[in-house]
Amino acid sequence: MKKIVIVGIFASLFFAWCTQSNPSGNLDSFAQCLTDNGAVMYGSKTCPHCLEQKKMFGESFQYVTYVECTDEYERCADLKWVPTWEFKDWSQLEWRQEFSTLADKTNCTLE
Repeated sequence: MKKIVIVGIFASLFFAWCTQSNPSGNLDSFAQCLTDNGAVMYGSKTCPHCLEQKKMFGESFQYVTYVECTDEYERCADLKWVPTWEFKDWSQLEWRQEFSTLADKTNCTLE
């Protein structure tokens, strides 16, 4: 009986984490809004944190302005880490960001 309760708790926590990290619905409009509001993600195809960030967006990542640093080294030369998000006010956030943080920085809404 204890095993069933423990498994249930872990399953609930995992489900809660998944739904928090990946809001339901289509992220196309959110990703496009980030681009429309000047957000740019700098990353690398060999960076696990960058791959996590891309995976969070799924197919909608195609609408995010993205700079691949292994191809455009000059544009990334001054960055300390990837992923780095840059915003129209020239501020930057390093590492993988939650959607809520990106929404706050760009005034975009999650639907």
